[in-house]
Amino acid sequence: MEDFDMDADDNMEQENDKSPKKKPHQPSGIAIDALAGLLDSYSSAETKNSRRSAIPIPLQQQQGSHSLSSTTIATPVRATNITQQVSTPNVATFQARLNKEETIVEHIGNKSNNKDKTERKKLPSIQFQSLVKPYKYMYQTIYKRANGALNKQIEEFEDLFLTMINNKENEKSNIVLYPVGNAVQDEVQLVGRIVCDSAGQLNAQSITLEGSSRTSKCNRVRLDVSSLPSYSLFPGQIIFVSGIYTNDGFFHAKQLTNLPLVPHPIETKISNDISFMIAAGPFLLANGNLSAFEELLKRAEEDLSIQSLILIGPFIDERSSYVQNLQDKTYEQLFNELLEKIKSFRVKTILIPSLRDIHHDSIYPLSPFINNENKDSTIIYGCEPSILSFDDLQCAITSTDILCHLSSEEISLNQTTDRMSRLIRHLFQQKSFYPLIPPNESVSIEYDQAFEYAKIDTLPHLFITSSDLRPFIKFIDSVCAINIGRLVKNQDSTMINNASGTYAKIFLNKTSDDINNGTILNDHLHIQILRL
Repeated sequence: MEDFDMDADDNMEQENDKSPKKKPHQPSGIAIDALAGLLDSYSSAETKNSRRSAIPIPLQQQQGSHSLSSTTIATPVRATNITQQVSTPNVATFQARLNKEETIVEHIGNKSNNKDKTERKKLPSIQFQSLVKPYKYMYQTIYKRANGALNKQIEEFEDLFLTMINNKENEKSNIVLYPVGNAVQDEVQLVGRIVCDSAGQLNAQSITLEGSSRTSKCNRVRLDVSSLPSYSLFPGQIIFVSGIYTNDGFFHAKQLTNLPLVPHPIETKISNDISFMIAAGPFLLANGNLSAFEELLKRAEEDLSIQSLILIGPFIDERSSYVQNLQDKTYEQLFNELLEKIKSFRVKTILIPSLRDIHHDSIYPLSPFINNENKDSTIIYGCEPSILSFDDLQCAITSTDILCHLSSEEISLNQTTDRMSRLIRHLFQQKSFYPLIPPNESVSIEYDQAFEYAKIDTLPHLFITSSDLRPFIKFIDSVCAINIGRLVKNQDSTMINNASGTYAKIFLNKTSDDINNGTILNDHLHIQILRL
């Protein structure tokens, strides 16, 4: 299990010799596939396709007319998400932990210098690109959702693909998009959204392409990918595909063309050093104690190089056994206790909500907890997801575990990049913080709001997420992607050495060079993911 992509501190293997022997549980097909998808997330290029690669097409179907009509479609049944109570360490276990401030992952740029801790430096200008305003939800009909936001997204990508192809190498071409489902004899180009042909999980034999209302009247066609040398597909992904229609009504794909990554904003130079700490919930211990949270605030206050602190939800976690059994106070009162701790804290703090916050609306995207009315307050309330800037450093932040959700839904063949980098690149190519459609069962999306506030129009310099997957630091083209993990781990409270989770410190030296150049950003960054 060394390659298992869940954090090693999680509670996946803690019921062992001490527990009575139980009858082995037989997981469903989707559970096996999801586990296998996580297992190879960090595997080498040679073993990249061993588990989650597409199901091979029988030899007799790879020859002749590429007919798939006789194939029996075996679509795994999607497992039902069951909300379980989460076990968190108790106070005694937390205080007795032995691995305090252990460095889990670190990146030190060639020109980074984070030695001046004698005084707290001037706070950079902090601005959000946009903030989600409170909105009414559950008023949109299925027809309006499909014909409105979802269809407009495909039409937008049709225009993007045409612009990209026709302007390639500054030569005018005659590429025309043909309607999906309108069979012709010649090789044609289609743009559409990947969907699964049934209620199960996507596999190589259940891929369907859905066209737009404008071009295809929302028609669908089954997609045969047996001739593609490589691909990486997931439900909701919008693709540009070239191929031919076969006699049995399938579209035989010959080539997939991906959109390039969205561009960076204009030339960016950092005139002052930027340093901040960032952590993600849960923040409460097993009995609701705030020891872990107070320890984090203490470290941020004592480290004079830290200019600001970013806290990502969940703050009042709906999965916590303590929160689920709360009797002596309300969820809001419990959240206010956290706020009082932060207000007595002298460092500027930014709060980002989570779908798991039981005291807040749970419809994606999320509006801030409170309106930022008091400009002199030490607290800034952000939305989920958020794109904020420290001076000119662009940071994209999300508390929704899109990487874990994508990892269990994506199918791939002959991919040369590591899985995490590939999944993050999907977000930039699809221009969205959450491109998975339909979403994970734990996520409820208001698509009109999501396509306005959860879009990625320009590449950030930092992409920060709090996933249940193992913490990492990765440079993807010119973007630094960071999974900071969670401050309080979900685990057996007897595991003293693993009683605390992780948080991150990020420091960027001032530079006169353009940090849109990935090499410059790499050289001037110093990032630490630390054990609490």
